[in-house]
Formats: sequence, structure tokens, C-alpha cells
Amino acid sequence: MAKEWIANLAQDIKQKSHEAAELYGRSQHQAGIITTQGKPFFAAFVSCLEEDVAEIKRQLQGDVTASETIIQTTGLSEVKLTRSRFPWFDARITHHDPTITLDYAKGLGIAGDPSIDRKSRNFAFQVTDDDALYLQDAFDDNPKRFHQPEDLARHILQILFEL
Repeated sequence: MAKEWIANLAQDIKQKSHEAAELYGRSQHQAGIITTQGKPFFAAFVSCLEEDVAEIKRQLQGDVTASETIIQTTGLSEVKLTRSRFPWFDARITHHDPTITLDYAKGLGIAGDPSIDRKSRNFAFQVTDDDALYLQDAFDDNPKRFHQPEDLARHILQILFEL
């Protein structure tokens, strides 16, 4: 009798918890993809930022709006961008599973106080049903998706340079 009760209980657990267990397994699988592919995505993103900043410098060379734009990598999970004028900005981009965060201050003219009016944008890693990694604005009503590191790099540079 006890074995029959246990068999019935086990069957009941299987039926009622099957969907939740599958969803949990899928979320664990997606978290693994984010962990393993997020770091290389961020590294490629930083490389794209460096290339795009170098190209902006070349395009502005000799113009009155030219100003040194400095990009500094501080470890494997952080990059800083600064520019002193036209426009000025002070930005820090960090990668922490499962997000990339842009924390910045900017202005039109010469450098202001970077501790005033700082803004923050969060981009959350997501995984499609076919296991493709992408980022999207975490708190935007109509979130943009970034499937390639260069797309995110360009978006962030637009945020920093456009006024």
C-alpha cells in the first residue's frame, strides 16, 4: 500500500511540476549562455568602440570641434570614455552578468561637473528560443535589440555624442 501511495505521489509531482521544471531548466540553460557568451560579446563591443572612436578622431582632425576622446579599458568588465569639449562627456560602461550598464554625464560645451546630472542606461542580455544572444534596453517601453556588438557600440556613441 505504501508503495502505491508513493507511486501516486510521484506521478502527481510529475504532472503538476513538469512545466515549471522545464521553464526552470530553460532559464538555467539561458543563464549559462549569457555567462559564456556575454564576456566575449563585451570584449568585441569594446573593440568596436575603440575602432569607432578612432574613426571619429580621424573625421574631426583639424576641425575646431576636435577634442581628445579618451577610451580606457579598466579590467575585463569596464571601459571609460571621456571627452573634454564639443561635446564633453564622462562615461563608464560596465559588464556584470546579465547586464551592460552605461553611466554617463554630458554637455554641449566644455567639460562640466561629471558628478552632476549623471544618467544610467541598462542593457540586459537575453537569449532567443534558438539560443542566440542579444542585448536590449532593460527599461525602455519599446526596447531596441542589439544582436551584434558593433550595433551597441554605435548606439552608445550616438547617446554620448548627440545632444
